[in-house]
Amino acid sequence: MKIIHISDLHFPTKLNPYALRKKSLIGYVNYAFRRRKKHQLYRALLESIQSMEYDCLIISGDITNISHPKEFQEARKILDPVLDERAFVIPGNHDRYTKESFEKSYFENTFGEFSGESMNLDEKGYLKIKKIKNLTLVGWDSNIPLPPMQAQGFVDLDVVKSTIHFLNQSNIQNYMVVCHHPIWNPKERQESERHRLLNRGEVLDLLKERPPIAFFHGHLHTNWVREPDEDVPFFVVNSASSTRDSDPRHESGYHIMSNNEKLDQPWKITRMVYSKLDNEFKEKEIINYKG
Repeated sequence: MKIIHISDLHFPTKLNPYALRKKSLIGYVNYAFRRRKKHQLYRALLESIQSMEYDCLIISGDITNISHPKEFQEARKILDPVLDERAFVIPGNHDRYTKESFEKSYFENTFGEFSGESMNLDEKGYLKIKKIKNLTLVGWDSNIPLPPMQAQGFVDLDVVKSTIHFLNQSNIQNYMVVCHHPIWNPKERQESERHRLLNRGEVLDLLKERPPIAFFHGHLHTNWVREPDEDVPFFVVNSASSTRDSDPRHESGYHIMSNNEKLDQPWKITRMVYSKLDNEFKEKEIINYKG
């Protein structure tokens, strides 16, 4: 089993600012002046992915910038070469940037066919399941409608409980969770209350009852891997931002997680980082945390 994890793609799409309002305008101006030129590695990223044999491609959100319909259209065109039965895609907070994007289901209309089967309890719950070979992928939507300059997340605990119930009822042993917001951060990269998963302690406590193999996320644009231990008994993998050019504070890229077909051997994680010298993604030592 070979899994590729990418996140926070923020594909550059030129919009007419005069046609935007309120939060969309603020977000687009912020993106245009601060981040537009930083997320330009998508061509090299897609070439790197297409050059490999793999079983699963996980995209953990923030494909767009302000969830504008045109952004979703462009993102679908860009990602089309790698969108097939192996892809598993969930939304990030930038894909749910406006109330309109929630109400009109922009993400679902564009990428819903790659998000797995819905296991919703009600209209508010988001629980997606997709099985690839011997592995079950669980997708959560941690994004909530927010005012400008806020990006915190929340996962309904009923969704977590329903996940565990489904796994137990279906006798599923091997599963991984994909959620945009982190469930854990390194000490030097702690998030503010305006940016973090607000109830991640409660979510973690529930997951300890039925630990996944790994928790894939994005949101913070710095790569890392946390190894399982008693406090967090599963891998935590952050591949954000996979399209961002590196700087002294952010050395971005993506991860590959691999194992044998039966999933009964230790997992190997490889980190891929863009090399300007070689104009391609190359293997580099992972940023690894152990508790």
